Amino acid sequence: MDTWVLGQISFWFTVKEIKPAQVVDKVIEIWLDLVTPGRGAGERNWFHRAYRTVEQSTTRASRELDIRRELRDWDSSYPEIHHELIVRWIVGALVSITVTSVYNSIKRTMMGGGGYRRDPYNRF
Repeated sequence: MDTWVLGQISFWFTVKEIKPAQVVDKVIEIWLDLVTPGRGAGERNWFHRAYRTVEQSTTRASRELDIRRELRDWDSSYPEIHHELIVRWIVGALVSITVTSVYNSIKRTMMGGGGYRRDPYNRF
């Protein structure tokens, strides 16, 4: 029961206090780092390096605008399931799972022996 209450409190506190815009910005940044190609071979002189940097930043900016446009389209198509609400729920669930796992680990450690004591007279 105490684990359930702790999970509920951590979930709802996180849902209320999280800043979904910051989470979305960070997820977009990580995604763009993964899908935007980095520096490649053939950058022998300063001109090629500068050209590649401009090309990479342009590609990155256009992909970021595409992602943000798709998020706006999602919000207008499904106003009852706004993307920020989904971010709040996912982060709240992750925090709740983490808090309850840590609590259960500490609880087992404090009880000793993994938290489950066996009855020496019970053979089943």
